[in-house]
Amino acid sequence: MPLMARPYCSGEAIAVPRVRTVGCLLLAVVLAGCSGSSDVQRTPTAPQRDVAERFASAVLAGDVRRARGLLAHPNEDALVFLVRRAAGPWAGQRVSVELPAQRAGAAWSIHYAGTRNHRDGTFERERGDLVVYVTTTGTKPGVRYFMFRNVRTRYGTHHDAQLPPSKR
Repeated sequence: MPLMARPYCSGEAIAVPRVRTVGCLLLAVVLAGCSGSSDVQRTPTAPQRDVAERFASAVLAGDVRRARGLLAHPNEDALVFLVRRAAGPWAGQRVSVELPAQRAGAAWSIHYAGTRNHRDGTFERERGDLVVYVTTTGTKPGVRYFMFRNVRTRYGTHHDAQLPPSKR
């Protein structure tokens, strides 16, 4: 079999420049993302922690008005709806908030545990973390967003306490 010159494969010619092009594009995207400014402005951690703790205490006490006053944008309808929905079930209930808040990346995490009693004799024991994202608008920090994480709920009735252990 005679030796033939191997033709130049177009796939090999494109492979190296394509890898370089993709690498350069990725580098450009990373540099653009790192050098741009974000909407989270840097503020000292003490005021941020204070706002996060006061917000968590207000929501878990069921105080919508006080929690709304700590929002970065208190007239944002969607966020106000979420505050009402989160605080409503806790109004007049027992809850324990574990302070100080712990830094969780770009947010503050506050552990809580509480019991919500219902009129029909049932109750819920709930524990979890309220994660609060704080930003600065103007000169003061405010809550940009919040969420509940690691929520564990146990349901029961007050009748359960009267039953012997074998009947529970």
